[in-house]
Amino acid sequence: MDSHEIATEHCSSHTNGIAHLCWFDPIVHLSDALWMGGISVLASVMLFNAYKGVNLLIKHWYFQTTLRLIGQPDPQRGVFRIASDHFFVFSSGLFTPYAFISSRLMEQLSAKQLDVVLAHEQAHCQRRDVLRRLFLSLAALFHFPATRQYLLADLELAHEQICDVAAVQKVGDRLFVAETIINIARKLNSLIPEQAIGVIAFNGSHIDIRIQQLLEQPKPVNRYAVFFSSLLCIVFFSGVLALAMPLHHLL
Repeated sequence: MDSHEIATEHCSSHTNGIAHLCWFDPIVHLSDALWMGGISVLASVMLFNAYKGVNLLIKHWYFQTTLRLIGQPDPQRGVFRIASDHFFVFSSGLFTPYAFISSRLMEQLSAKQLDVVLAHEQAHCQRRDVLRRLFLSLAALFHFPATRQYLLADLELAHEQICDVAAVQKVGDRLFVAETIINIARKLNSLIPEQAIGVIAFNGSHIDIRIQQLLEQPKPVNRYAVFFSSLLCIVFFSGVLALAMPLHHLL
């Protein structure tokens, strides 16, 4: 009660002496030094993220340029073929991503398996998943390291599952897509450092969860649950707006 008069001096609508839930006002009760310290920390984190983002953009651009120079484009399949005795297939690029596959792996795959692999990687390219992961990985720097790791792992799994579904829509056989993922994951026994060079490899993590999703029958969407969830969100945000500053001062 003693601090209420101090806290309400900044607002002319509070001169009537009525308490409007302004028992704690950060503008008044927090010192200038604390405000400057918090703003300095926030600015430092944002500058660090911007610096790291620029470096990643440059690194990704150089890497994709090199891949396109050494690769042979295959317009019919929409992929770049790289002459190599190693097994690899991945998508790379930020604003104009492309799929890349080694000649050795391309020779080892059947026509239907190749359709699965290319449909998966082209889905990554159409969605620009490399760019999404870059921005979200930079935004996640505001979280604690353990939380950031879990968030990015869940994001990676979601991207892989979406592209697996795109491969299923291409060939029309969920079991065959699951078998292809297992067979190619055994061939691609070396993991590519995705975040370091900006690629999304076919043999990413969460292979077991991806296979389980493909083998299970898709569950139908409950329309009632979607409707009431949307209604709840609308009511919640309406309540937040009702307690916003204009109505708060009107009272």
